[in-house]
Amino acid sequence: MNKLYTLKLDASWQPIEVVDGFKGFSLVFSGRAQVVENHSQLACALFYFPSVVVLNSYIRKRHFKVSPTRNTIFYRDRYVCQYCHRRHKKSKLTLDHVTPKSRGGEKSWTNLVTSCSTCNQKKANKTPYEANMTLLRKPAPPKNSYWNSPEWLLSRVGINTPKEWGKFLGVSNE
Repeated sequence: MNKLYTLKLDASWQPIEVVDGFKGFSLVFSGRAQVVENHSQLACALFYFPSVVVLNSYIRKRHFKVSPTRNTIFYRDRYVCQYCHRRHKKSKLTLDHVTPKSRGGEKSWTNLVTSCSTCNQKKANKTPYEANMTLLRKPAPPKNSYWNSPEWLLSRVGINTPKEWGKFLGVSNE
């Protein structure tokens, strides 16, 4: 069985997040949400996994902080090595500390960049200046609206995005 996801909408029908299909089923079964669309797979003998749910209560969107993780850094940099400027598969990428950890470089949005293995080894324990390597762009924290965008929500699911989500996200997935 393929992993199923549920698009969660708040009471004003605005997309909030993408959750696991079991979590979506739990939201409906516990009475916290209503089903809008279903997947074709059964969760149990009588109920389908929900594809889209709308919460019964309004969720106020707060400004939130997204941590600089491997996935979020790769996504911010669009899977492009910041040194050789080439796009790579996720499996060929690493995280690089612009200021090396051994020199006090921290795990932050302004110190982490996407790097291919070759460039990361070439740079080694040096700064980009010392290694004679230039960054494609200066690392910076993303804007909050970026992480609420349909593009980010869809990227979390990948190629198996259900077609019925398009009308709720304002995108065409044909």
